[in-house]
Amino acid sequence: MSQLKQIKLIAFDLDGTLVDSAPDLAIAINAMLVDMGHSEFTEDTIRHWVGNGAEVLIKRALSGSSTIASDLDEALYLQAKPLFVKHYAEKLCVASKLYAGVAASLAELAKLNIEMAIVTNKPGLFTQPLLEQLNLAQYFSVVLSGDSLPRKKPDPLPLQHLVEHYQLNIEQLLMVGDSKNDIQAAKAAGCRSLGLTYGYNYGEDIALSGPDFVADSLVSLVELFNGSVVA
Repeated sequence: MSQLKQIKLIAFDLDGTLVDSAPDLAIAINAMLVDMGHSEFTEDTIRHWVGNGAEVLIKRALSGSSTIASDLDEALYLQAKPLFVKHYAEKLCVASKLYAGVAASLAELAKLNIEMAIVTNKPGLFTQPLLEQLNLAQYFSVVLSGDSLPRKKPDPLPLQHLVEHYQLNIEQLLMVGDSKNDIQAAKAAGCRSLGLTYGYNYGEDIALSGPDFVADSLVSLVELFNGSVVA
């Protein structure tokens, strides 16, 4: 894959890409709903609501659907948000775990001297603590959360910010993620992307979003680089 020779920086999504955080998100969402006198949902249902940041997740839970109710009362959301924040902060990393191959793959990529960064829609309050609890923080010199900049994925701003920070060309950046938000952000920014077949993509095949590469695990990403990067 000679087209990867120019890649100097990899931007990773977090939830659904490196970490299966849905179990703890589901615990927090259901605790929030119980506090408000609402019915709980199964973890599987909540999994399909993850990926667009905390605000969208909360509103989907309040609507009981992946489609947020047009008449959802903003006051209801404002009541729910601090409850979710409280519960999730208390149990941020109880059942969350790395996907298979993530730890070893990041270690191998670090040996290739490729810069790595996080670009997630997760609120910053949770991002760094989760990385630290899962022993991933040492790999990422820049961490962009959903509230780090004025706009988040699928807007290209976070990726544009990264290349400016590292003083690179957009062609030297690769975006790695599990959802169409990641691929759309990469396309809008003008960089290459790798879509992972697992994670949280609302039941859609990631290939339908048109990433440059599709992989079943990060091990495949390491193999791509080992075949294209000269040590």
